[in-house]
Amino acid sequence: MRIAIHHREGSYSTRWIEYCREHKLDYKVVNAYDTDIVAQTSDCDIFLWHYHQGSAADMNFAKQLLFALQETGKVVYPNFVTGWHFDDKLGQKYLFEANGIKAAPAFAFYDEKTALDWAKKTTWPKVFKLRGGAGSYNVELVKSFSEAKKYICQAFRQGFPAYDKGRRMRRILKRFFGGKASLKEAVASISLLFRHLPTDLLSDHKGYIYFQEFIPTENRDYRVETCGDKAIAMVRYARKGDFRASGGHNDHFEHELIEPDVIRFAFDVAKKLNLQSAALDIVRNKETGELYIVEVSYCYGVDKDEFDHGYWTADAQWHDEPFDGQDWIIEEVIKEYKSKK
Repeated sequence: MRIAIHHREGSYSTRWIEYCREHKLDYKVVNAYDTDIVAQTSDCDIFLWHYHQGSAADMNFAKQLLFALQETGKVVYPNFVTGWHFDDKLGQKYLFEANGIKAAPAFAFYDEKTALDWAKKTTWPKVFKLRGGAGSYNVELVKSFSEAKKYICQAFRQGFPAYDKGRRMRRILKRFFGGKASLKEAVASISLLFRHLPTDLLSDHKGYIYFQEFIPTENRDYRVETCGDKAIAMVRYARKGDFRASGGHNDHFEHELIEPDVIRFAFDVAKKLNLQSAALDIVRNKETGELYIVEVSYCYGVDKDEFDHGYWTADAQWHDEPFDGQDWIIEEVIKEYKSKK
């Protein structure tokens, strides 16, 4: 067994390389951007790439390369069923519906007239989202038809930037003048306007409009991150006056805050979709108590200062033991490889 790892600073690859060294596994570091990457990995059985949605270069071809290598018989991470819908809320809408998964109802339209006709008849509020983006960027609460009309017209005319520096700046300045953001945050948001970022290369969003049903919650959501039969979980609270919990950095990791049905729900979704790993955003309707998935990602963040105290298993039992969630991934991939032999 030989493992190829694309290395990127700040990604899982640093730990994966350490893991291979510690366990005396045969591996080599490769550069997925090399034009001969297929030839470079021809002598490998496994290929690992923790690619990032904020990199236009990664998003240009990471999925295509991974899936092509998978077709040659290699075990790859993420594989097709785990990664094709990454950072694609439109794709996830159809994925959840096709698999009968209890998700926040979503509505997608691909021409202006159809979208406007629907908007006149539906009820508001709804949540507007672009198909890509993380941390609650490109997510807004739309409260009326008149607001929706503005979004719909923009979607089918000039479109939306993938990462709107101006909108981010205005949001942070509003918080700053309301005493909810620091001067350092405000200055940093302004400076972004004059800096070139990797996200500047991402394509604008146009030609579609996507809304999601607004689920009333107790101003919080759950993030459950699964791999195999293990999971880590947190509760994320929304900022005051904001419905969005993701990106607010008001995260709590005490396992007592996580109800067992949340853990079981997350594992049920991950199993039904056959995901190697998953970060699932889940909300509970405060009026009915029902759980809904909002979106899913193939990868998750692991902050050892917060998470190394314990994890959940698929039977919704808490285990107060140290762990490394990045190890889980490479261990599951190796297990997959061995099961094919």
